[in-house]
Amino acid sequence: MPTTAVSDSNPNGEQLERGSLLMAVRPEISDTWKYALVGGLLSLPFTALEIRQSSGTTTFELFLFGSALAGYLVKRRGGDSTATGLRAGVIGGAPAVWILVELFRTVPTLPSPLWFQAVSVALLLGFGALVVLLLAVLGALAGRFGGWLAQRAGHGGPESEGGTVR
Repeated sequence: MPTTAVSDSNPNGEQLERGSLLMAVRPEISDTWKYALVGGLLSLPFTALEIRQSSGTTTFELFLFGSALAGYLVKRRGGDSTATGLRAGVIGGAPAVWILVELFRTVPTLPSPLWFQAVSVALLLGFGALVVLLLAVLGALAGRFGGWLAQRAGHGGPESEGGTVR
């Protein structure tokens, strides 16, 4: 009795084997996102720990390091270090937004009129957007710095005929 391979068709009508069906479903991740996740997730626990332990001041050296690392790694593959650094910065600095949760819990307990509480919530949302914007800009700058370091080391980027990096 002959055996036949079990196949399905994809949305384009092409026949796929069972093993390749899983490959068709699995999403591809770009180098930009791959290295942004590496840099961001490496710095995420350290940023969270720093925010958790800080008594009033918080510095963000570690999320900047993660963004620079992501920019360096992606530039070695010829990718966009600024976009990668931006994404790594937002991922690695995400715990900074957790502070807003405590502030949102505080607003209803304020002995103030309802309109003041509504304005407070609007200001907190604006502050949260400003924090995310700051994380993105600083992450992009750090990623660009990491890309610059990769180019200085001779990885990625356009090179002239003489072998010097432009």
